Amino acid sequence: MKQLIVNADDLGLTPGVNRGILRAFQDGIVTSASLLVTGSAFEEAVALARHNPELDVGLHLTLVEERAVLGREALPTLVDETGRFPRTSGEFIRRAVLGRISWDEVEREIAAQLARFQKTGLRLSHLNSHQHLHMFPPVFQIVRRLTSRMDHVWIRNPAGPWRKSPGVRMGRWVQRLGLNLTCLSARALHGSRVPQMPDGMYGFEVSGRLTRSALEQILREIPDGLYELICHPGEDDAGTRRRYSHWGYRWAEELEALTAPETRVVLKKQGIALTSFVRAFGRGNALSS
Repeated sequence: MKQLIVNADDLGLTPGVNRGILRAFQDGIVTSASLLVTGSAFEEAVALARHNPELDVGLHLTLVEERAVLGREALPTLVDETGRFPRTSGEFIRRAVLGRISWDEVEREIAAQLARFQKTGLRLSHLNSHQHLHMFPPVFQIVRRLTSRMDHVWIRNPAGPWRKSPGVRMGRWVQRLGLNLTCLSARALHGSRVPQMPDGMYGFEVSGRLTRSALEQILREIPDGLYELICHPGEDDAGTRRRYSHWGYRWAEELEALTAPETRVVLKKQGIALTSFVRAFGRGNALSS
């Protein structure tokens, strides 16, 4: 049986992203969203989630680019003078390998982000991270420890196909291979104690650029099992463009693809049942496609 969780990342990033995710849930195929508790539109996102209780909400953990929950005094090795994390995962990993990041600080910040989420009163259905840093083995160990006593919290498994798909840029495919290897390493360290995770993830190669044709190609490749498709719907508004143009995301194009009637036709033709993290615990409780 093919089951697919369609998860929208970056809920809380900006009001335009919030509106896009809500529309992709109400009028499209999105079944869950990941909340950025450090985002400038965090409080608005929480209000939207409360008014749409059928939308699964999880934590979009961030250790790069955004501002930390804890301040510079609490995180002297992790943030700069303005309280911001390293700009990229590459910079974070490089500093970590050189011993310039305190793992105690990382754990305190992750715990603080979890606590901020829990204060919203929303049910935490899953956890993932900006630039998939939760699978970096030392971070994965902390995430596993902090979530092990929580009920029914899924952790994103970013591993995906090893084969290069048509149209995927070579550089992005190499990044995919590196991410797959990182996932194998993190999971191998924990053996049978690995937390609840889907079978894999699709959408990495076209992250931020999930056009209708790219989406339809992915849906034709989904195998039997429980998989997650990541997406980034939003509005092409001036505020989002001004702050995050360097990402190169096409939020409005993704929204169009996720809400297109033709997308549901492909889902039905491929025999894919949409589900959510909460429903996936029953493994068989699916939404209609």
